[in-house]
Amino acid sequence: MADENRAHVHSDLKCEYNTKTLHRIRRIKGQLNALERLIEADAGSCEERVIQARAIEKGMTSLITHLVECYLVNTARFKMVEDPDTATQEIARIFDLLNH
Repeated sequence: MADENRAHVHSDLKCEYNTKTLHRIRRIKGQLNALERLIEADAGSCEERVIQARAIEKGMTSLITHLVECYLVNTARFKMVEDPDTATQEIARIFDLLNH
């Protein structure tokens, strides 16, 4: 019964994270589209374009942070109990990806 409850919570958390992830992706897509329109219309100063690009960059950083959090909450904490060696290797790979 405990495994069934854990699986259910895991599923609910994952669904919540997926919803938040999609929201972040859509926000970034909107920012990219706005920058593209600005450039296509030959509008806005270079400074405005850089500001928009930095907003996109910050959005991507936020998305990556969210994805790592999602992994830690939805997967790693359960794997640490079931298979700590594999979980540790996966976490190390994620940190490696973050540093490159």
